Amino acid sequence: MFDSVKSNKISQHIIDQIRNAIFDGRLKPGDKLPFERELIEKFKVSKATLREALRSLEVLGFLEIRKGVSGGAFVIEVDMTKARDSFKNFLLFKNLSLKDLSEVRLLLEPYIAEKATLAITQEDLSRLEKLIKESEHAIKNDMAFESRKDEIEFHRIIASITGNPILMFILDFVENLLIDTKAILKPGKEFSSKVLKAHKRIYNALLEKNVKKVHEEMVRHIREVEKDLLAAHKERRIEEHKFDRVDRKKESIPIFSMRG
Repeated sequence: MFDSVKSNKISQHIIDQIRNAIFDGRLKPGDKLPFERELIEKFKVSKATLREALRSLEVLGFLEIRKGVSGGAFVIEVDMTKARDSFKNFLLFKNLSLKDLSEVRLLLEPYIAEKATLAITQEDLSRLEKLIKESEHAIKNDMAFESRKDEIEFHRIIASITGNPILMFILDFVENLLIDTKAILKPGKEFSSKVLKAHKRIYNALLEKNVKKVHEEMVRHIREVEKDLLAAHKERRIEEHKFDRVDRKKESIPIFSMRG
């Protein structure tokens, strides 16, 4: 399955070969890699180099290294959280803005909502209805964290209805950036109430299976969120300006430049 490697970046070649074996189906989740001694012989590398490559694959989420008599390196399915975090780490240095985020949402979510409208089941509608009720409860009882979590879950549920893992992953990633943005800007109860009203409108359009209306309501919702978060950001900057002596490192925004 594997070839010996000769390069200044030996560990990377080992990583590439094992990863390719996973991609093309020769290795599947649950499979155990050959014993360490056998891999060292196959790759013609030192124990240290092999272990470096296996640790890298573990960090990437492709392997789980278990200790003990029944231990070894096992192939696992990369979970969404690990993949999302890797993508986020890349974007941390890209000077993102709220407008960037909204632009992607406008390209993605109305289409997802349209697709979901054609495939939605009564069970899906019940899940959305339950979530709306939970959001109402969270807002009524000033549970800001729960309210924000429900706001994002509403969109995740709609994406899951499409059954498209690529759309689901991208949407999950974008919505998590939105979670981070809300955690930084801390929009108030009025913001959550507006989001809830928008979700109710989207839900009703889904209930009617009205594709055009679902599209329009999703666009309206995304634009409202962008406008309100930009206003929250402006207010935040005004507050920061009042306290010039505040340590700016503590006040920095880790993901978005919020340049508008």
